[in-house]
Amino acid sequence: MAELIAQVADKIDRAVQRVTPFAYRMQRKGRRWMRRAMRKPRSVSEGPNLLPLLIQVLASFSKADGVLLEEEIDSSLGFLRYDYPEAVYSELRQLFRQALYEQQDLTAMAQKLSVQLSTERKIMLGVQLYDLISQAGLKQEQVVQFYSFMSQLGMAAQAIDIVYQLNASEESDPGVYQRGSSPLESISFGNNGQSDVMLKSLSASDRLLAFRYHDLILLKNYSSQSVSVRSRPLARGGFCRIYPGQRILVGDQVLSYQDLAQYFNAKKNVSLPQIFIRVNRDSDEVDLERARSREAALEVTFGLKVKVKALKDVDAELNGTRLRAGTLVEATLQDRIVFHNDSELDLLDLRRRARALGGRFQLKASKSEYLVSNNPSLLEEDDILLSPGTAGDVLLKIFCDYDKRIGTLEVLEADRPIMVGETNVRTTSPLKDGDTIRIDVGQFLKCNFSERIIEEERNIIRTLEVSEVTHHFSSGDVGLEGISFNVMRGELVCVMGASGSGKSTLLKVLAGQLEPSSGQVLLNNQQLYPNLDQLKRYISYIPQEDAFDEHLTIGENLQFAAEARPVAPPRRKIGRARFERATRCGGGHRSQENAQRWRTQTT
Repeated sequence: MAELIAQVADKIDRAVQRVTPFAYRMQRKGRRWMRRAMRKPRSVSEGPNLLPLLIQVLASFSKADGVLLEEEIDSSLGFLRYDYPEAVYSELRQLFRQALYEQQDLTAMAQKLSVQLSTERKIMLGVQLYDLISQAGLKQEQVVQFYSFMSQLGMAAQAIDIVYQLNASEESDPGVYQRGSSPLESISFGNNGQSDVMLKSLSASDRLLAFRYHDLILLKNYSSQSVSVRSRPLARGGFCRIYPGQRILVGDQVLSYQDLAQYFNAKKNVSLPQIFIRVNRDSDEVDLERARSREAALEVTFGLKVKVKALKDVDAELNGTRLRAGTLVEATLQDRIVFHNDSELDLLDLRRRARALGGRFQLKASKSEYLVSNNPSLLEEDDILLSPGTAGDVLLKIFCDYDKRIGTLEVLEADRPIMVGETNVRTTSPLKDGDTIRIDVGQFLKCNFSERIIEEERNIIRTLEVSEVTHHFSSGDVGLEGISFNVMRGELVCVMGASGSGKSTLLKVLAGQLEPSSGQVLLNNQQLYPNLDQLKRYISYIPQEDAFDEHLTIGENLQFAAEARPVAPPRRKIGRARFERATRCGGGHRSQENAQRWRTQTT
């Protein structure tokens, strides 16, 4: 009933907006004046940014025959929510709905945005708008409106290029582009050997295309296979934006946003993790090395494809090929190296471990200037991309003189001190063989101009080992007894147990807050408590975190929680009015059943 009332109220509210737009605008202004009089925080619509204007633009392109799909609202607000993380989602939704029922002057908005937006933001807005009209069916009037708006932004040529590239089912012809090159980076996925990346779950005629512009990544489906994004099917010919943290299900294979970003970086040749593997005689254990040693048996390079080269005879096989000295096998991240004793080495896990070790970049004799950044959109082919995890903005340039074995560092942009040795570099600094450039705490670049190598070193925790940890409290009670486990960087461990079983005690021991009675805690094979002063800066401990979404109101948080979990019967009697208010947020029949059960128990 509560849901029905909310729907009716929403319909009435929309009708009022259509019939009395002047009164509705006056109501909004009245609320704004009241907030200012009461000195309440400024809302999104009053914020000193372009967000309200962008909402109006997106709302204008979301109207299709007077019918607006929920997917279009989610798509529009998704752009804004990720580009403006400080905005409150519920308020964005309200502003978006209000903008739908107002007359919008696209010409005036385009003129304002043409002055205030950078070229990069204009292109990104163009891609977002084209995504919206594509979801609405690419009606002719919408396409004309799109071209007109982009022309008034001063981006007519880029608009033509965007439409051509996003509609090309194959690799696009560079000669067609107005600017001579495609505005978006592209990656193709297939199973026919002609695609950039092999996906075994696709048939020979199926393809997926991914596009990137800065942090914006789009996926287009040319496959008959089941493709799911955000738990929604992506129809053949359709495309959608992929956000950080999201995953794509293609048949039985999973692609993440980070996977797509790494493939784009590999195609630009700015990030090609490489690892060398030592294998003992029994193949029971492997050791990873960043540089080749005499004992190295395998060389593995991760790019668009995984290339495994056998440096020595190894009693193992990959995709049915025996790994004999000199053998080179191309594989995918889903493949495994299988040893003679049936033990396996997962290539996806191996790439994660290789990236944790830091990058090793081979400099080319034909190139003497390299940009270094944590932002791949600032780099050209063969430049140096710092490994993931570097926060903030960093853009450096390294000039190399291989004959004299020296170089020069130029700091173009940095939001933290950049050090060469003990010297803080603000503009430029000379470099010589063996010099170390400190990017951040625990992250360095080591220069080797003799070998034409820039090596990234990261002081991070790669392994956690707990060995026979036991702890007795002062009362004599046993808190922990014989706890042992190993964790590799990137792995997730869930510790479960009843109240009082020792979960918090274990976390305090791992965090360096409670030294155990016996046993060892080792980080990177170093004992924690004898080296606590050196190792504690690598440890973070968050004992509790609120389960509320700060982008939702209190009511929306309660409604989400009630729909995710049925309301449980309270342990003690509470006022019936309070309970009725809580259950009105409930989701489905189970909440009503629980409410009825509570009434029965309390009568």
